[in-house]
Amino acid sequence: MTDSRMTVSRRRAIGSFALAASSFGFARSSSNASEPHVSRLSRIQLGLVADVHQDIIHDGYARITSFISDMVQRKPDAILQLGDFALPRRRNQPFLDVWNSFDGDRYHVLGNHDMRDLGFKREQTMEWWGMKSRYYSFDVGGWHFVVLDGNDPNPGRWSGYVRYIGEEQREWLEADLRQTSAPTIVFSHQQLESDSGIANSGEVREILENANQEAARTKVIACFCGHHHTDKLTEIAGIRYIHINSMSYKWVGGNNARLRFPKHIEETYSNVKKTVPYQDPLYTVLTLDPDSMTMGLEGRSTSFVPPSPSEMRLPNAEQMKSQISSRTLRVSLG
Repeated sequence: MTDSRMTVSRRRAIGSFALAASSFGFARSSSNASEPHVSRLSRIQLGLVADVHQDIIHDGYARITSFISDMVQRKPDAILQLGDFALPRRRNQPFLDVWNSFDGDRYHVLGNHDMRDLGFKREQTMEWWGMKSRYYSFDVGGWHFVVLDGNDPNPGRWSGYVRYIGEEQREWLEADLRQTSAPTIVFSHQQLESDSGIANSGEVREILENANQEAARTKVIACFCGHHHTDKLTEIAGIRYIHINSMSYKWVGGNNARLRFPKHIEETYSNVKKTVPYQDPLYTVLTLDPDSMTMGLEGRSTSFVPPSPSEMRLPNAEQMKSQISSRTLRVSLG
């Protein structure tokens, strides 16, 4: 785990994977190679996973084991989970041990379910994960990464899970972006492109867009989130906002509950009936390649454990996807 004020160089990734052919963005400038921040960049890979929900899904251990086994073989520069991971319960220690068995840098993002469910507090989860700061930044191969905590208290009267980025954190974000010239990617649990995620997402986007204006280029190139259990890409003011789907399921709530598993599983994991689980675990590998000027995401798809949303005749069932799309996106580095 890297402290929020430290910058650590990372080893260059080995291996490669096929990238999809859908691409868009900015043309490469002939002057890019002379830019100091470009000449320092390496091709890197990060393994990404979101919303495992070890405390809801019955087979979270098997799912995280599948991911880590793949990452151990492929040796990305680092792995990162986007929140709603696992609570600090004794029965979850084997799950965390698997995550920690990856012999490389491991990063955490705090999700809303990681700090309140079953009476646990944020500080307990952070200590158990080995997370030193709730928001922080780190460098890999010349690229800059920012991790935000979208769980600050909402101002005024608020019910339910908090989803806000407070003034102190916003000031830190401004200062962090100002001190780097490196191409930057932001990670948060909840989405930043809409107030249905972070309630003051507009204030955060303004900071990101101002950083790009001050740099006279697209310094902040993308923001990644989990939380919404969907597969989606949006572009606002030249910044890509990408949702990484849950590793485990689509939440459909108590009114749409279905019993899919043996009685002992349904009793032990009482909320699993409120989900439509994915048959296989979903995760991705992010590749940043300065030579091709691309940001790539490895695609992965599976089926739903029946009945599927369509078979259940759920509203908007066609928008519920058990996949992470393969993407190759052009990025501007000059």
